[in-house]
Amino acid sequence: MGPKEVFLISATLLAMIMAQEGGTCPALCDCVDSHGEMTVTCGGQGLNQVPADIPTSTIWLVLKYNNLARIGSHDFKGLRQLKGIDLSNNNIKKISRGALRHLVHLDNIDLSGNALHALAEETFAAPLAAARQDGRRLFVFLANNPWRCDCHLKWLAEKYANATDVYSERLVLCNSPDNLNGSYVSDVPLSDFKCDPEVTFVDTEQGDDATTAKNDPRVESGSSKPLSKGATIATIFVVAVAVIVALLIMGRIGKEYHAGKQDTGTDIETRPMIPAENREVYM
Repeated sequence: MGPKEVFLISATLLAMIMAQEGGTCPALCDCVDSHGEMTVTCGGQGLNQVPADIPTSTIWLVLKYNNLARIGSHDFKGLRQLKGIDLSNNNIKKISRGALRHLVHLDNIDLSGNALHALAEETFAAPLAAARQDGRRLFVFLANNPWRCDCHLKWLAEKYANATDVYSERLVLCNSPDNLNGSYVSDVPLSDFKCDPEVTFVDTEQGDDATTAKNDPRVESGSSKPLSKGATIATIFVVAVAVIVALLIMGRIGKEYHAGKQDTGTDIETRPMIPAENREVYM
């Protein structure tokens, strides 16, 4: 393999690494840089997961009207510059407690029009603390979700009771239990946010909210974590280097093989078989 082939492989490797680092716009998305602020719009594309190759410089991310069912702890890990996320009108049922922990510049997040029935207060801890430290305000929109008004949502009712300026009250209604169906969360007495003593709140992953029967053997204590973007890049690099080395070795062996044929003038594969009793004489 000559210098040209090595150069082409190296260029391909570099392009793969740049793509993994978020230097390109994801398929099915539009990326617009306006006055130094990157807006990535992926709305209405039927996505069932957050694209993995969103540019790390993204400030505004629009994922509304898709089929997202959950937001995991790694979905926004590399997007530390995000100020706004629109996740409205998906089918989100679960959001990891750690999904927003890296988003220290977040100003607003729209979760309206999803399938959320519970949400941990800790989900917003990191961006809320950063906003207060910087003198900013964080806005969270929660309208049109089938909220289950039990002890796990009491924290939100307490925020409303204390006139929160973070969580919007608009169309935040109880869906269950039946006696509270259709009631505004902000109007329900705190004493009504209670749970069955046989039911407990379980995290099946870091930050995954689930309600299940106590001691239910079907609940697993952990789950596998996907490879980080850095690990993926390292894997691609190692594999590509191995391929280059293998091609170089194969090229060298091929040259030596053909050189040997020219020296001996005999094709190894077509050399006639020699009977064992005559081999020494022949040699």
